[in-house]
Amino acid sequence: MGANIIEMKYVNKNPNSWNIELDGFYSEHIKKFLSLSGIPDDGISTIYSNAAKTLSYCPNPKNTSIQQETGIVIGKVQSGKTSNFISLISLAFDNGYDIAIVLGGTKKPLLKQNSDRIKEYFHDVKDNVFVLNSNENADHLNEENIRGFLRREKKVIIVGLKSVKQINTIMQIFTNNTLNERPVLIIDDEGDEYSLNTKVKQKKESSTYSAILNFKNTLQRHCYVSVTATPQANLLISKIDELSPDFGVLVPPGNGYCGLDVFHSDDKYTIIIPENEEPLIEVGIPASLKKSLAMFFVACAIQSHRTHRKDKLSMLIHISQFKKDHELEYKKVQELIKEWVLKTSDKKDVSYTSVCEIMKEAHSEYAKGNVRDFPTFEEIEDEIIFAINNSHVHKINGDNTLNGEDDFYEYNIYVGGTMLGRGLTIKGLCVTYITRTAKNASNVDTVQQRARWFGYKTKYLDLCRIFAVSKILNEFMEIRDHEEDLWQTIEMTNSQGIEFKNMPRIFSLSDSLKPTRSSVAEVESYTFYSWNKQRIFQDDEDYARSNKNILNQFRENNKSRLQTILQHSGAPFIILRDADYFSVYSELLEKFMFPETSKLNKGILAKLYQLLKDKNLSPNIDVIWMRDGKTSRHPVNKETKIISNYFVGRNPKDLSKPANYEGDDTHFNRSNTMQLQIHMIEDKETGFVSPTLAIYLPNEIISKLTGLVVQKEA
Repeated sequence: MGANIIEMKYVNKNPNSWNIELDGFYSEHIKKFLSLSGIPDDGISTIYSNAAKTLSYCPNPKNTSIQQETGIVIGKVQSGKTSNFISLISLAFDNGYDIAIVLGGTKKPLLKQNSDRIKEYFHDVKDNVFVLNSNENADHLNEENIRGFLRREKKVIIVGLKSVKQINTIMQIFTNNTLNERPVLIIDDEGDEYSLNTKVKQKKESSTYSAILNFKNTLQRHCYVSVTATPQANLLISKIDELSPDFGVLVPPGNGYCGLDVFHSDDKYTIIIPENEEPLIEVGIPASLKKSLAMFFVACAIQSHRTHRKDKLSMLIHISQFKKDHELEYKKVQELIKEWVLKTSDKKDVSYTSVCEIMKEAHSEYAKGNVRDFPTFEEIEDEIIFAINNSHVHKINGDNTLNGEDDFYEYNIYVGGTMLGRGLTIKGLCVTYITRTAKNASNVDTVQQRARWFGYKTKYLDLCRIFAVSKILNEFMEIRDHEEDLWQTIEMTNSQGIEFKNMPRIFSLSDSLKPTRSSVAEVESYTFYSWNKQRIFQDDEDYARSNKNILNQFRENNKSRLQTILQHSGAPFIILRDADYFSVYSELLEKFMFPETSKLNKGILAKLYQLLKDKNLSPNIDVIWMRDGKTSRHPVNKETKIISNYFVGRNPKDLSKPANYEGDDTHFNRSNTMQLQIHMIEDKETGFVSPTLAIYLPNEIISKLTGLVVQKEA
């Protein structure tokens, strides 16, 4: 492939990195497979660059010391994570690893799908790589057999489900013998699902999580790599959790990927299902579903016209999570298509007219978009009829799975619920109809994993349409901003050389969404209000002294611009008007040492800085030394260090009288201008004095910012 050298850019400083062979026997075979799959050379080089980056964090097989690493590889939904972790396994095999374990899902059909897929990748070297399915090959999963394979210089991949029984079965291979000293690569496919502790709130361990920890602790030298496109839970669990990642690698999608930025930046590919429309499970076929089916058949006809029937297209209908509803949906859609098949059997028959009109309306809908090589209705009329007659409806749920039956049909329509979400790739998915949503705030990771319409779709992107209710479409617009912020946070960690464990776990997120399940990761919301006050007293002498020095230096640097405002007989206010916020941040706020438990802290202010930059906002800020030269004495709670309200109110309090002073919270406020107040707070009991900050954001800025979710530590 000509990829002898791969540039190594680490997500964080990696003191344990080691030299990695990039063009070994197994990697070359996988590269060949990827090339035959249509991935260009530069795409393959990128895949292996990311694989090498990940492997460099894993234990060096040449070292014999105990080393147990946990990492995360983050991609995008439907962007080809399988190719990435298979490439990582091949690279590990070329660099001294002999054993890889892949854990994924909880259902047996998925186990077979995973093992078959891995066998497909390694088919050309099947005599050198033994892929063992923990269900079908259970009799071979013992120490004696694995040792025998290794003596014959075979590589071993064990594929199992994320269940206690299967994890324990694999673990016993390595228990009480020297196999546990061998370096092992563990891939946790969809590592945010099933693996993490779901009993955090009860301060207990869920069974699968406990089994994984026991397995990890059995292996002296291993790397446990979670692979996911929705890492919210992994990043927001406690940093002391054993599955909290020590390192993280971002895997950008290849050229031609269509995800949040493509489908949810505007309404080009989306069609709103009316809120007042009766749902399918309560009435007949809603007008919007008829329209979506018609547009699907027209899309099939257009693509067939362009490619001479070389491409198969598919449709997804995701309305409910309940199996009884799936049966009803399945029957209704099936009956409608049977009706259309009957009515299109003779174009001269009067019954054909009604179907023809529906298809013409769908054709007109596509005419509004930029469809390339757009044919007239008459040019594709027969192809539409062919598509209707050569389609098939499949019901997909826990009771009904596919075993390749969709290969028998030209065009496939999938009806179902949860099984149509995470882990399922629908070939040629063109039209999606989705109404399933949470009644209250949705979880980002759950919603995002339902986006089966993401993927590499440039061949027929102009025909793709997503029918959804407004709530779902709005959620995806907000998730797009959230994902961009999450990736940007990790990239910033990379560029600044911050250890991954020390990355601030603060991500922007709309108040209408939750990042993940509360049973797995506890988070706190932070919403930017007009006043954002430091409420925790900084009683560390060194930090307080440092803060005073920072403020004094900032004041000295700006002394020519300072104004003094007198308020009757009280202490003066010193004001720096219209300072550039970003300068104030870098010279003062970024250096200020907040108490550890303060909600207003460096991480929050860094995120505010980033959000303002992202929104192209360049606000000015007034910096005010409140009652300069005088301390403000207040009680400070001995345990929590919370300061009682230190803002001075209106004077006089009687609103019927003119104000001498409007109060700290309003007196100096100006539209479109931020404000930083510096209060010298004195602990009433100890007499200790420490600078305390409060930041004001005008409504003009607040309205353009999203809220934040912050990792909650135990």
